Amino acid sequence: MRKLVCAALSFAGAAAVSHYYLPEGVLFWLAGGLLLLCLPAALLLKDTARLRALIILIAASLGLGWYGAYTLMYVAPASELAGRELVVTARVLDYPERDEGYASVELRIEQEGLPRVKAAVYDYDGLMPELRPGDVAEFPLEFISALEKYGEETDIYSSRGILLRAYLAGAAEDIRRDGRSFLSFPMELANLVRSAAREVFPEDVQSFMLGLLIGDTSGLYDDFELDNALSVSGIRHVVAVSGMHLSFLYAVLVYLLGKRRASILGVPVIVLFTFMTGCTASVVRACVMLTLVMLAPLLRREADGLTSLCAGLLILLIANPLSIAAAGLQLSFSAMAGIILLTPRVYKWLDRKLRRGDEKRRLNSFVRFVMAGVSSSIGSMAFTTPVVALCFGYVSLISPVTNLLTLWAVSAAFTFGYAAVLLGLVFAPLGGSVGWLVAWPARYISFCAKALAGLPYSAVYTVDRLIVWWLVFVYFVFGLCWLLRDRRGFRPLAPALASVFTLAVVLVTAWNAERRESSVTVLDVGQGQCVAAVCGENAVLIDCGGKGTWDNAGDTAAEYLLSRGRRSIDALALTHLHADHANGVERLLTRISVGTLYLPEDTDDSDGLLGGILACAERQRTEVVYVGGEDLTPAYGGLELTLYAPLDAGDENERGVIVLAAMGEFEALIMGDVNSAVERRLVESRELPDVELLVVGHHGSKYSTSFELLEAIDADWAAISVGWNSYGHPTYEALRRLGIFDIEVFRTDENGNITVRANTYG
Repeated sequence: MRKLVCAALSFAGAAAVSHYYLPEGVLFWLAGGLLLLCLPAALLLKDTARLRALIILIAASLGLGWYGAYTLMYVAPASELAGRELVVTARVLDYPERDEGYASVELRIEQEGLPRVKAAVYDYDGLMPELRPGDVAEFPLEFISALEKYGEETDIYSSRGILLRAYLAGAAEDIRRDGRSFLSFPMELANLVRSAAREVFPEDVQSFMLGLLIGDTSGLYDDFELDNALSVSGIRHVVAVSGMHLSFLYAVLVYLLGKRRASILGVPVIVLFTFMTGCTASVVRACVMLTLVMLAPLLRREADGLTSLCAGLLILLIANPLSIAAAGLQLSFSAMAGIILLTPRVYKWLDRKLRRGDEKRRLNSFVRFVMAGVSSSIGSMAFTTPVVALCFGYVSLISPVTNLLTLWAVSAAFTFGYAAVLLGLVFAPLGGSVGWLVAWPARYISFCAKALAGLPYSAVYTVDRLIVWWLVFVYFVFGLCWLLRDRRGFRPLAPALASVFTLAVVLVTAWNAERRESSVTVLDVGQGQCVAAVCGENAVLIDCGGKGTWDNAGDTAAEYLLSRGRRSIDALALTHLHADHANGVERLLTRISVGTLYLPEDTDDSDGLLGGILACAERQRTEVVYVGGEDLTPAYGGLELTLYAPLDAGDENERGVIVLAAMGEFEALIMGDVNSAVERRLVESRELPDVELLVVGHHGSKYSTSFELLEAIDADWAAISVGWNSYGHPTYEALRRLGIFDIEVFRTDENGNITVRANTYG
């Protein structure tokens, strides 16, 4: 019996139940109740069963109790600071991240009388000084909760140990070093690697190499195409430092030092690398497992993968029980569990099939490499797919192929990438030469990711509920076949074929249904707007932006279209260039082929989006057409648009384009952000039809949705695209006017995506 496995899983299960289901007030009572159950368990059970029951009960009790104690000692005191402005003594934990007009840094509060917790500090006023890890200073901070964002509860920050957020309210003072500042030297080393990498690697691969070497993905977020390709192709983990990277590092140590010396010297190297990369869940897990593997021969013990894995889990949860909710932890441990439990069986099955009953037949190294890659991918995917689907809303179908094609290149880029960095620190030209060579496997990885992600149905998206049910079916069928296996063992071929067949049926059904679809959908993009109008083979989007949400509007729109088998649309029309209507355009253009981009002429670019949009449109070969002076009436099959030219010379909202989308007898009017004065001018200067759907202007502002407009269009339904905001949208005044005209109102913040179907197709 693996005692540590039982204890760790029970502790983790208790932490998960505490986090997701139980109120804080019952945790200690339940912990005590579990301890009381130890008495009957000790009296009624015998031998192994008694020991297992006692371990499970005690560990679960400790898990409940520690979660409750952590909440009382750290979470509750931190929450009490939210809404207060204080000058606090705090220690800098890492170098600040800087972008245009923005900077952020992580601090640990060390003020007497305040909780010693981590805080994420943001600066939008250019007040952030040059800081180093280990610096101590007096920071004037305006605290806000880390347990809530965009008007709803979140565990994104707390699962990473960040229990407070704050805005920098003034200049930091008395910046100094103290006796503990030297403990931050791993972050100094990481910054040294970062600086050297920028010197030795060509510019086009710098972002990728920084992610690969030290897990710094800040640059990747600006490369929308590569970032998305890595995710969709299933190899995003290569730029999130994990056990794979530590395995590469250990392999190099074994090659250079021999196995015994590597076991001795490797532990401090692995631990140092773990702190350099920020002690993320995946790295800590790998560090614990590798350390136990290296120490096992020295201690004359046999290493056990499952025990090592659970030891890492227990360490992380003792440090922060809220980390049970971290997607990185869930993915890392589920992937490794699959590799430990399932991969050897898959490899053995493949080996038996390829040998065809001949035990003496020797398979060549290339075949064994392919078998290892396939079995590892299947093992990890079997356990991580539900987590990815729940957390990120997609499942990569091409992932095994991508991993197989790129694993060797990832190993080479990581190993020789560090060689280039070390040589660059000694002699820059030599490091640059090696860096130039290393850039080629990095480019190969990027090429594979982009090429495979671009294939039809390389990924499927859970925004299509049929995909969710398909996933449930797959796990049910495999589980049932495993339970009903006979003496000859589990036979995976039948459930695999059933899964492939049902997926094909789901995709073909969705594709056929979409090609008969005629509808307008107002997508839930938070406080913003993105409207999809589809009519058979044709589709257009009106606006693509949003705020007050975790998801970028471009990703939301792209996944909506891709889930319906649409990799291209005819047009994207932007009413104006406010961020809440256009900040997702670049991400959309990198994922979906757009035929024509319509922009208002002479539009104000106060949010600085126009340059990036035009550059991205040029790269993607999207035609740009400006709307101004005269109305435009493009038609795409049965979908006819009327783009009303900007009617006023006021602010940016008033100079917006208004869009009328018509499909046969069905018409929808999308108002953008224009105000009542522009609405009245539209009514006076244009002959508006009666419309079925009104997409309400300016998210339900009281300055839009005038009586004159409502009377002229005689709408049946109104859709308000709105999310968390501080403006009071939708306002009572706008809702009252809609009610007076007996228009049925739907809101994206309450109803999610709003779809109104026309009757022109079947």
